[in-house]
Amino acid sequence: MRASLIIFLIILSSRCYSQLDNSSLFFNSKIDTSREKSLFVKIQNLCFLKNNEYSNVMFDGYTLFGFQLNPQLGYQISKNLSIEGGVFLNKDFGNKNFTEIKPTFSLRYNKNNFKMIFGNLDGSLNHGLIEPLYNFERVMSNRLENGLQFTLNKNRFDFDLWIDWLNATYKRSGEQEKLMVGLNTNVFKHKNDQWEFRLPFQAVLIHRGGQLDTISAGSHTDLNYATGIVLTKEIKSRFIENVFIDARYVLRSNNFFYESTEIKSWGDGFLGNIGFNGAYKTNLLFSYWYCEAYYNELGGDMYSSKSRTVAYSSYYSERIRELLIVRLTKKIELVKGINLALRVEPYYDFRDDQLEYSYGFYISIDEKIWLRNRLVLSSD
Repeated sequence: MRASLIIFLIILSSRCYSQLDNSSLFFNSKIDTSREKSLFVKIQNLCFLKNNEYSNVMFDGYTLFGFQLNPQLGYQISKNLSIEGGVFLNKDFGNKNFTEIKPTFSLRYNKNNFKMIFGNLDGSLNHGLIEPLYNFERVMSNRLENGLQFTLNKNRFDFDLWIDWLNATYKRSGEQEKLMVGLNTNVFKHKNDQWEFRLPFQAVLIHRGGQLDTISAGSHTDLNYATGIVLTKEIKSRFIENVFIDARYVLRSNNFFYESTEIKSWGDGFLGNIGFNGAYKTNLLFSYWYCEAYYNELGGDMYSSKSRTVAYSSYYSERIRELLIVRLTKKIELVKGINLALRVEPYYDFRDDQLEYSYGFYISIDEKIWLRNRLVLSSD
């Protein structure tokens, strides 16, 4: 019966947007190339509450409750080039200390449909990765990414390619170099008044090692990637704007090298989505997840075959995972530029016969304030 459901979803998607509309949680999505030689202040803020009512052996229940603030001062050197720097603050309620206080810096180049960033990236949910590859909660727990990013958006093709340097190593530091390379691309897309068709490919590679490594831990390269098909049909009725069906095949490859020894392991999964984008900025998504021996360091907890609980993570796993997930979201514009997003996410575990849920409340601000129209800097 499970296999027939998978085949049914694939057939549907081959005839007719997998993730929910997370655009209210994107940052730096607005680009202004009309100014030059001008100073600006950028205010970015995220207030969050996510409560996971879970009590199973695969992933823990907990609450994320707090805020992030990233004030920045920037200078628009030309219409296409700008620099900005500031400080990133992350505060969890119930903790008297800040969980993060970090400097931020970005050099940004935008021209036509191309964007390049050096420094703090437009990362986290901006990448648009599916949750088996990238956990939604990282926008609250691990938002900052540092490295180099390139994006291009054309009518038939687009990509987001980036490298996030997670850990640097130095001579005799006793630590391994760790980095992440990510790619989200639509290798082909087509859109008209009624239909949108996409062929997406996504990949996340994590590498540990480095030539300065002195701890004899070997070299690790873990690759998670997904490919599939997405079809969206415009409805434009009173209550439904469009319906979409999205089918993805997800695969992992873990490679470990130590001296002359090479160990490889594999796992895979299927993610099928049927969703509705409704009137009044409401979104409903039904997701079916089936996997065998699938592990994902950066992906959502519920998609992994290995337990991530405090009590069982050292030894417990479920080779086969099978879930039905329902997600209902509502986006409200409090004032222009300030959005409130509500999410309710129950799921059913077919294998463990368990029904649980989570819910979230998010307010985001992403504003740029120009200080003066023109500032001339002397090179003398």
